[in-house]
Amino acid sequence: MHPSLENLSGPGKSLKVEAPDANEIAGLLRTGIARLHDARNSALALESRFDLAYNAAHALCLAALRRMGYRAANRYSLKKSAPAFSTQ
Repeated sequence: MHPSLENLSGPGKSLKVEAPDANEIAGLLRTGIARLHDARNSALALESRFDLAYNAAHALCLAALRRMGYRAANRYSLKKSAPAFSTQ
């Protein structure tokens, strides 16, 4: 377990310890990469490209968190845990 993630996990906290699921992680990576690719499409409206990039980042961060053995209760929890990804 990662020390900074341990501080965010436990009863009543925003992260739950949960064994990684390879199929879930693969799906998150697949959709994150596809959305990131689509966000580069200059034919789309800027707002659509932003939405695609934002959701790509969310899927990729969630994949990283799931790979580390955690599940976030919500998007805010996922954002709080993101700094731990850079040390892996």
